[in-house]
Amino acid sequence: MTLEKFPFFGKLDAQAHDFLKTHLKPITAPQDTLLFEEGDICDGVLFLNDGEIEVYRTKDDEKKVLYRVEPGNQCIVNVASTLSQTKAIASATTITDIQGFLLDMYSLRELARNSFAYQEYIFSLYRVDFLDE
Repeated sequence: MTLEKFPFFGKLDAQAHDFLKTHLKPITAPQDTLLFEEGDICDGVLFLNDGEIEVYRTKDDEKKVLYRVEPGNQCIVNVASTLSQTKAIASATTITDIQGFLLDMYSLRELARNSFAYQEYIFSLYRVDFLDE
């Protein structure tokens, strides 16, 4: 498990490190893979180590890119949908091959409940800057 790119990783206590080691599942996906679609309810969160993801909305067959997710970041749409079990407000597609880890909904909730460092990180995601394209 390598999550050193994530700003919260160095702040986790030993218990949270052990928890992640046992609950994270490695994941890879090739370029142009649809990870989730607007309206889906996400059942896990991606911890992206390598590659890039585009988050966008589509209206009247026009694609509007909202932001990109790079290594060491998470997608706020993915996190919000997974934690709240509500529909995703956007879609996400890989724009390069990706590698990372997936954490299921139940484990994500436990991590968020028990780790102040991860809680801080989640709320920092709300500062995401949308692309001006």
